[in-house]
Amino acid sequence: MHTKAAIVVSACVLGSALTSPALAQDYDFDWATIDHPGNAPYTGQDQWGHVSGRGRVDYTYRISKVEVTTAQWMEFVNTYSTQSDDLKWFAFPDYWGATRDMNYHGPGQRWKLRSAAGSANWPVTGITWRESAQFCNWLTNDKRKTLDAIASGAYDTSTFGWNQDVGFTDQSAHSPGAKFWIPTLDEWLKAVHYDPAKDNGKGGWWRYPNTSDTAPIPGIPGVGETSAGYEPYSYSDGFEVPLGSYPNTLTPWGLLDATGGSSEWTESWYNTDATHHYDRFYDSAPAGNVSSSQLDGLANTGAFGPTQQIAWLGLRVASIPGPNAAILASMFVIITLRRCRHATE
Repeated sequence: MHTKAAIVVSACVLGSALTSPALAQDYDFDWATIDHPGNAPYTGQDQWGHVSGRGRVDYTYRISKVEVTTAQWMEFVNTYSTQSDDLKWFAFPDYWGATRDMNYHGPGQRWKLRSAAGSANWPVTGITWRESAQFCNWLTNDKRKTLDAIASGAYDTSTFGWNQDVGFTDQSAHSPGAKFWIPTLDEWLKAVHYDPAKDNGKGGWWRYPNTSDTAPIPGIPGVGETSAGYEPYSYSDGFEVPLGSYPNTLTPWGLLDATGGSSEWTESWYNTDATHHYDRFYDSAPAGNVSSSQLDGLANTGAFGPTQQIAWLGLRVASIPGPNAAILASMFVIITLRRCRHATE
C-alpha cells in the first residue's frame, strides 16, 4: 500500500512539473504587465494604412518599462566578444555608454562603461533585428555562454537567409516556448497607446506615448518631456540622456521612454503579403533631431530589413507573464499534491 502511494504521488509531482507555468527570470529588467486581453484595435486616422485595425492582443504579456540599456547589452556582447578574435565585434552597436577596455588583451575584446554619469543606462542604438533576436535567444536560454544559446530559443537563426524570390527567410514569429522576444507591432502599440481606463473604463487609444492626445515637449530632463527632438549640441548627444530621465512621461501601462531614447524594433513584418518579407516594423521617435509632427504619433511607424544597422534603432523586450508565475506554480503543486494524497487514502 505504501509503495503504491509513493508511485501515485511521484507521478503527480512529475505531472505538476510538466504542466506548471514556465518561468522567466526577471534579470535586471523592470516589467510592466499588459493585460485586458481582447482589447479593441485602433481604428482611427491612419495616413499610411499600416496601423488601423492593429493593436489588439488576446493574451497577457510583459514588456520592459525601458529599452535595453548599455549595461544589459554590454553583458551580452562581452559574453561572446571575449571568446575569440573572430567575435571581437560581436553585436557591436553604433551608440551606447560603453568603451573598449584597454586593460584587456584578448582573446577578442572586452567593453567597459564610460566614465560619464549614467552611462550604464544610456540606450543602445544601431543594432540589427537579427542581433536583437540573438539577444532574446540568449535570455531565453538563461544567459548561457555557449554559441548554441544565441542560435535558437526565441528565433531559429538557421532560418536566417535571403531568397531572391521571397526576400528574407528569417523565422517570422518567436517560437512558442520563448521566454523573451522582440515585441510584435500589436504588443508594442497596445503597451504604448492603449488605455483600458480611457472613456470611463470603456478603453481607448491615446495618440501619443505620454497618455495624451497632445505631443510631448522635447527638452532637457526636468524641463522637457522627451529626448525626441532634443538635440543640444550634436546628433549623438540626445542618446546620452539616461533612460528613465523623464519619469512623468508614461504610457498608460507605465512604460518609460516610449518616446525618445532609441526607436524600437518589432517582430512584425512590414509586408502584408505572407509570402514576401523584406522589412520589419519599428516604432518610437528616437532622441535627437525629430520634427514635432513626428513625435510618436500613433500612426507613425517605419520599417527596415533585419540586417540593416540603423544608427538610432534599438530594442525593448517582451516576455511571458511572470510577476505571479512562481506563486501560481507553487499553488498548482500544492493543489496537485493534495489531490494525490486523497487518491492514496
